[in-house]
Amino acid sequence: MVGVLFVGVFLAVCFAYACTEFVMTQCDVRRRVMTGDSGLPLILAVNLFCLLVLWAGAAILVAISGQALYLHVTIIAIGAQAIWLGEHLWFYRRDHLRVRYEN
Repeated sequence: MVGVLFVGVFLAVCFAYACTEFVMTQCDVRRRVMTGDSGLPLILAVNLFCLLVLWAGAAILVAISGQALYLHVTIIAIGAQAIWLGEHLWFYRRDHLRVRYEN
């Protein structure tokens, strides 16, 4: 049981990264931040969308397995997505300020 949760956490972090980077690329968030557009609402929306996708996928797997691990899945999904949200907020803070001071 504990081993399955560790593997689940690892896979959740990997999936959250892949999903978030794919959606960020499709929405062209990095270019918007670098050109001075307000990318913060888009960064938050992308991370929320990916959190919902991650949680829904995990909830489906838990439902199929017949276990009652919905609280565990929710905590793992929030933790996995929080890692990438923190990275993107740091990117926004670092590069948005650079663009603002250059103009």
